[in-house]
Amino acid sequence: MATGTDKTANAKKATKRKRAKVTMPKMTNMYHPEGMSLENWQIALRQQISEKEQFGIYQTDEKYCPGEYTVTNYGTKNRYKVVYRGADSKWNYCSCMDFKTSGLGTCKHLEAVKTWIKQNRKKIHREVPAYTSVYIDYKSTRRVRIRIGEDNKEAFEKLAKGYFDKNGYLSDDAYGRFDSFITAAKALDSSFRCYDDALDFIIEKREKATRARVADEKYTDEALDSLLTSKLYPYQKEGVRFALKAGKAIIADEMGLGKTIQAIAAAEIYLREGMAESVLIVCPTTLKYQWKKEIERFTGSSTVEEEEDYIEDGRIWPKVIVVEGSPNKRRELYKTRAPFKVVSYQTITNDIREHGPLKTDLLIMDEIQRLKNWNTLIAKAARKIDSRWSVLLSGTPLENKLEELFANMELVDQFCLGPYYLFRNNHILTDPVKGNTVGYKNLNSIGEQIRSRLIRRTKQGVMLQLPKRSDQFLLVPMTEDQASLHAEFRWDLSMILHKYEKYHFMTEHDRRRMMLLLSQMRMVADSTFILDPDLKTRSDMKISEVMNILSSTLEGGSGKVVIFSEWERMTRLVAMELDKRGIRFEYLNGSIPAKKRGELVENFRNIPESRVFISTDAGSTGLNLQVANILINMDLPWNPAVLEQRVARIYRIGQENPVQIINLVSKDSIEEGMIGKLRFKTSMFEGVLDGGTDTVFVSEDKFKKFMESIQEVMKETPVVEYADEEPSEETSEEARHETTEDTSGETVRTDITATEVEQQTDETATHGNGSDMASSGRESENVSKRASENTDHTGPAVHAESAGNTQPQEIISHGISFLSGLAETLKSPEKTKELVDNLVEVDEKTGKASIKIPVSGKDTVMDMLSLFGRLMQNRK
Repeated sequence: MATGTDKTANAKKATKRKRAKVTMPKMTNMYHPEGMSLENWQIALRQQISEKEQFGIYQTDEKYCPGEYTVTNYGTKNRYKVVYRGADSKWNYCSCMDFKTSGLGTCKHLEAVKTWIKQNRKKIHREVPAYTSVYIDYKSTRRVRIRIGEDNKEAFEKLAKGYFDKNGYLSDDAYGRFDSFITAAKALDSSFRCYDDALDFIIEKREKATRARVADEKYTDEALDSLLTSKLYPYQKEGVRFALKAGKAIIADEMGLGKTIQAIAAAEIYLREGMAESVLIVCPTTLKYQWKKEIERFTGSSTVEEEEDYIEDGRIWPKVIVVEGSPNKRRELYKTRAPFKVVSYQTITNDIREHGPLKTDLLIMDEIQRLKNWNTLIAKAARKIDSRWSVLLSGTPLENKLEELFANMELVDQFCLGPYYLFRNNHILTDPVKGNTVGYKNLNSIGEQIRSRLIRRTKQGVMLQLPKRSDQFLLVPMTEDQASLHAEFRWDLSMILHKYEKYHFMTEHDRRRMMLLLSQMRMVADSTFILDPDLKTRSDMKISEVMNILSSTLEGGSGKVVIFSEWERMTRLVAMELDKRGIRFEYLNGSIPAKKRGELVENFRNIPESRVFISTDAGSTGLNLQVANILINMDLPWNPAVLEQRVARIYRIGQENPVQIINLVSKDSIEEGMIGKLRFKTSMFEGVLDGGTDTVFVSEDKFKKFMESIQEVMKETPVVEYADEEPSEETSEEARHETTEDTSGETVRTDITATEVEQQTDETATHGNGSDMASSGRESENVSKRASENTDHTGPAVHAESAGNTQPQEIISHGISFLSGLAETLKSPEKTKELVDNLVEVDEKTGKASIKIPVSGKDTVMDMLSLFGRLMQNRK
């Protein structure tokens, strides 16, 4: 039985435990405790964090700098200056950003110093120094303020009257003449101080006024017309001047309004005015070379030969360089004098993690919606780029949550939307129990807060200024598998072209083989799936890019999209991806009966949820799809007339909105060569390819013109060596990851607003080793399949034939590849049945079966039989 003493002791313990629970509640930043003010809650959170984190604290100099401390965060390795003069002192200060933005007058570092002083029984230095100082008051809106000390007090009070108001704040009209105040103050007392953050703020204000004058007086509409090789639309000129005046700005125009060209124009002004010498462009991997080409195109120069400043060690640097390759090579490229440097998000994340923060005069970042999550490696790295000016681009700065807008605005101005806790309190409704977001409020005021840093225009808003049609070419990298196959086909084609250049004659056999190789190069530029429909070995990048575009379009409004591809299998891949995402679409190909097509069109036109129409060239004529205003070409047809037929589905009478044509082009492929030299003029091939298989039988005059065009295309198709090459960080694997990592956001950033687009191509790559690049053994099998399955192919039809006609060893090599492919096919019952269906033809009248193998003549049969004989001899 418990004694009275025991009961008393137990009661005291219970009381103690009870008090502990009441006086030391655990705080969470998601739940505002009832009965506690917003400020006290936030201060309590910082006190709680200061107890958990490990800090190193020491006094700077107790004699000469009383009350000043240095705080080191052992976790982040960051070091901060802290001034502490008592719990409620208005002179407390910390150099961390939380202190500057929170408006609380404290932070976790100050709270840690408080605890350290108490634990070590140190004296609190409450005395205010006798010297006079100018500082930033962070308590509310940032303002420059003066604190007049006891030394020469009367003289400083008299001097301050001409610059500061009665509360000690710097007058608006005094920023421009503050240098005279500094001179006079130092003459009064050498101990006078103007702190760095106050001086930076004053300089920022002065430079803003200077930039505004330059933008309005020097870069008028007429001046901007001659700034680039392409004239800017009125709203684009407004965007350029906005970026210049803001210094750090977000251009958040709707997709397709030309954000890239606005950023390039702003960069040119910064460079010409001497405000910047280096421009760093950070973008998704798939856009690196697109940015390079756009800068070269719009600035009208690929080198800075006329600028002596960019000649280094006798070398004239290109005006634009892409930072890629090995870590050592990248480190050197960052140091070059080239004014424009383009780097991917993934690469710069690796470089900052390895070497620390980067510095640049002007930072351009594309698709900043990728940085909406503060905790990703990419977002953390992006915030470690130190730039004086910045132009950030996004078509969707706010996609799903209001917090995303706050994260994006922090990149240009951490004070713009105030402290995050206050932003949440003023605009975000949360569940009082769970703390999760349930709604929003007071949204109109946000627009006023961000208007000095963010500009956004929509297509609807600038309709009178937009062209009725804008054509854009988006360069997409190929994967290693794609590039390897493309190189093989290119090598075999080069052998045929070399023979033609030598003899000025081509046999029917070689003509057909040339058409086969040209088609295969185009197919593999889309996806390996077209050549080999095995999902396990499928390799491509265009599908991910299309998903990016669709994600931006479907989330950004009510617009509708039409997607075309020459290959049925390519459209099938798009359909499969949309099925996975549960997106409603209409799908038209050659197997759809005419009656059904009308139903598909009506669904697309009348059902709001049906926002994507996928079609092969079977739907390139006779369809009215002007309910859509965006058209994506997965690939480009040989005949420019077919391309115009596709465009005419949405660009026709009844179309009320500006039309956007997006052409996906695989980098370093035959597609890039096609647009680079020929620009898809209607007269390009003069209808040579309209005849399908009859192309090989055209007159010699037409064939000669056709060959001249092919030779020009091949000259403009980059030759890339892939054999025996170690993949770098900039390989397709990284590109694929970066494309699919965040499928939200704008994808079209080429910003070309002309119906005829000129693209420059790189000619710096060296020719690969052709001895290891024999034609793929899958040609016969895959082309036969395509002839039967891809019934929507509008280009030249091709047939299986022997793989070469020159050297016996080459024949043997192709024969072995063919047999290997055949053996692989026969392992699968499904593929075997498919092969038999392709080879066996049954006469409907007699019921007799026969094998159908298209050949170009008796010579081909002789080649095949000879090859078989040689193979049998080798086996013996």
